[in-house]
Amino acid sequence: MQLPPQRGLSKTDQSWSADASRSGNEFGDNGESADLLAALWRYRWAVILPAIVGAVAGLLVFLKTPETLMSSTKLMIESDRPAILDSISGDVIGGVPSIEILESQLFSDRVVSMAFEDERMQPYREQFDNSFRAFLATAIESLKLEPEVSDIRNAQSLIAVMSFQHTNADLCENAVKSFNDALEDFYNERHKSSRDELLRLITVAINDLHPKMNELENKYSQFRTNAPLAWNNEGEAINPHRERQLFLVAKRSEMIENMRAKAAQLAAVEAIAKQATNPIIALSVIGQMYSVKISLPNAGSSGDREIREADGQLAMLELDQQLVPLMIKRNQYANEYGEGHPTVKQLDAELTMMKAELKRIVTDQTSRLLELIEQSQANASDPVGQAKEAVAAVIYAAKAELSLLNDQIKETDAQIEVEKQGAIELAKYEQQNIGMMREVDRYRELMNQLEEQMARVRLTEEEGGTRLSNLVAPQPAVVIGPSLLKSLAIGTFLGLMLGSGLALLLEKNANTFRDADEIATMLGVPVLTHVPFFKAKQRRTKKGEINAYADLDPSLLVLHQPSSVAAEAIRSCRTSVFFDTVGIDGGKIIQVSSPLPSDGKTTVAGNLACSIAQSGKKVLAIDCDLRRPQLTDNFAMQDKLGLTNVLNGQCDPVDACHQTPLATLRVMPSGPIPANPAEALTLPEMVELLDLMREEFDYIVIDTPPLLVVTDPSITASMADCVVLTIRIRRKSKPNAKESVNILRSVGANLLGVVINNSDEAGTSDGYRGYGYYRYGRYTSRYSRRSGKSSGGTNAREEYTPMVVEGRGVGALRMERPSQAASSVEPSDEA
Repeated sequence: MQLPPQRGLSKTDQSWSADASRSGNEFGDNGESADLLAALWRYRWAVILPAIVGAVAGLLVFLKTPETLMSSTKLMIESDRPAILDSISGDVIGGVPSIEILESQLFSDRVVSMAFEDERMQPYREQFDNSFRAFLATAIESLKLEPEVSDIRNAQSLIAVMSFQHTNADLCENAVKSFNDALEDFYNERHKSSRDELLRLITVAINDLHPKMNELENKYSQFRTNAPLAWNNEGEAINPHRERQLFLVAKRSEMIENMRAKAAQLAAVEAIAKQATNPIIALSVIGQMYSVKISLPNAGSSGDREIREADGQLAMLELDQQLVPLMIKRNQYANEYGEGHPTVKQLDAELTMMKAELKRIVTDQTSRLLELIEQSQANASDPVGQAKEAVAAVIYAAKAELSLLNDQIKETDAQIEVEKQGAIELAKYEQQNIGMMREVDRYRELMNQLEEQMARVRLTEEEGGTRLSNLVAPQPAVVIGPSLLKSLAIGTFLGLMLGSGLALLLEKNANTFRDADEIATMLGVPVLTHVPFFKAKQRRTKKGEINAYADLDPSLLVLHQPSSVAAEAIRSCRTSVFFDTVGIDGGKIIQVSSPLPSDGKTTVAGNLACSIAQSGKKVLAIDCDLRRPQLTDNFAMQDKLGLTNVLNGQCDPVDACHQTPLATLRVMPSGPIPANPAEALTLPEMVELLDLMREEFDYIVIDTPPLLVVTDPSITASMADCVVLTIRIRRKSKPNAKESVNILRSVGANLLGVVINNSDEAGTSDGYRGYGYYRYGRYTSRYSRRSGKSSGGTNAREEYTPMVVEGRGVGALRMERPSQAASSVEPSDEA
């Protein structure tokens, strides 16, 4: 079976509805956390009663609690120990113990035992069963030691108040005195015993270290005597071979630099001799380069040999000048290490060898020069030849000097290798010396620490350590509790907390709307009107006046109570319907439904139909509640043809539209209650019927069952032009209303607005209890409808066999005279 096409919303309406739904969801999420103050005020009885109970409980506790007394004394704890610097934090730490240490000492077994054995506690021992442990448990609970100043880290003295609380006044005072004396004796004994024990331990440690220290020093002295090392004035060990090696390495570096300079000069001289065309000029340039004046010898001079010999002596003096730095270094080593030091002897040997070698070279050079001079004298006087020979002599001398430096470097390398091997052999003695010195220093440092600690302990012995004195004598016991104000305050506070929790729990459990704005925001639709609570009663008539509405139910207040506030609210809803349905062509089909039974949807539907009819519009009210047709009962049409008869083809629609006392209002009752109410509303004849009625009437008001109980209203919602949702404010109304709106939107219904109703005085049930599980068996059970009038004059229920609505085929429904539906009955006067 195909359902009729749904009358969906326009794009603009759908967009507005989606936005309203989103805003409603957002508001709903925020509304889950109710306003605390409003909730507390709303359930103030749940807050006040527990607060009163708590105050009474506090009073009872105060009356039953025995008096507590306290005795106290003020103590001064001083320490003669010097303040020390904390290497980690950098703070100065005083000598007085911390309050935690003092409390640990006060509650130690030794101090508590001394206080318990005091003669002043003799009368109270039976109270503690002569048990030290029982007295200790009481002391831990009743005895307190509190400092007057919180920061005592760098203090040398501490002022604290010691107090004892108990129900016995004499016990409080004697306990304070006993603990005071016990703590003072404990400090005196502890100081004496700890000092003696510390002195004994330090003495034993010093006596053990002395033999080891002497043995180690003797061993080190013998090592220095036998080790092949040298020691300087500071007593540090010196490896002679390493010192000699370092000296030779430095000397070799100097020789290499000198050889490089000589090689550069030789290269320059050879280049000059090769490039110069005039030997005399070349000789002059070479002289300028060496910063000497070179003159050619005269063949006829008789004193040349004596001059050359004088030049040889001058050369020796120059060589001695070159050896001056080496001689100075030799003298420095001799002054530092002595004439017998190996390095000094080595330097002497080198100086002697170098002087002999240099003297030989100078002698050879001089002899060679003399030979050249004699040869030049034998030849004819030739200045150019003499100049060539002089240049050759300079080159020869430079090469000889380079050869000498190279030989000296090789000899120095050999000496360095020898000294290196010697230094390696002496390295083990150096390591042994370092280890022995480190061990000696460690023992010496430990000995110094012990001696310093011994001096400190002896100083403490003279100064007396920690002292305890009374600043204020133990005071008589005074009453400190219980406090009436404190007991009442605590009881009241706990009661308020419990009451507040109960109020919030009730608020959360209610889960209902608190004002109309919340409904409009959460559901995304406007509130059309708010129908206040009213009592249904018949219309008053004057004596002799006929009441035309006597057969109608008193809940139709627009007829029976037209001047009431509730009737005015219905007229306000009518105005909203007129404005909101302006754009619909032809007759307007308005469905009225509600989330749950007892929400007043039938009352709103009947009154809305009457109110629209009073405005002059032609109105048809159809009772589509085929389960509990209350609208049919309200208009007293129980035994007349109705909707089910039309759908089954048993009568024409005009025969099922019955006139009411209002001229422009007709009612189509439900007819016999069918066995298949939901299937009856899905028949194609239902859609065709509404289309036929739309052409004849201005407004069609449909009364349907509750949305959350049965599926009937969601079927007719797709056929109606708009839906008016009636809500009664009660517990769980928020999720029920939200689910109803979701059902209507899921079938594409145009939700016109919400009517807030409070017409059911006894409506205090919890409402809808869960989504998808409808527990209203009373509504869906068999309904015994009222017949017209019984013999007793009152409406009565009677049992009958329900019919089955099957329809009679699409197109079979026709009205013979469409205009006859509104004019076949004469209009009656309106009240």
